[in-house]
Amino acid sequence: VSAPPGRAAPAARGRKRASANIFQGVGLLELRSLFRSGGAERPEERARLVWRYAGQRRMARALRRLRRRR
Repeated sequence: VSAPPGRAAPAARGRKRASANIFQGVGLLELRSLFRSGGAERPEERARLVWRYAGQRRMARALRRLRRRR
């Protein structure tokens, strides 16, 4: 679709750079609240796992183990 005559096309916006750790800078209480409001089973345990392993490759493995325990 082209811009109507007489109007300049808007400049393309760049995308934000993705973060390797989406929980970076988030506190434990905020994580608990996030998992509770999301309806997660065992929100406290899940928040502790994320908090403990944030920024480490073992975090994904720990979350998979938690999911298997359901």
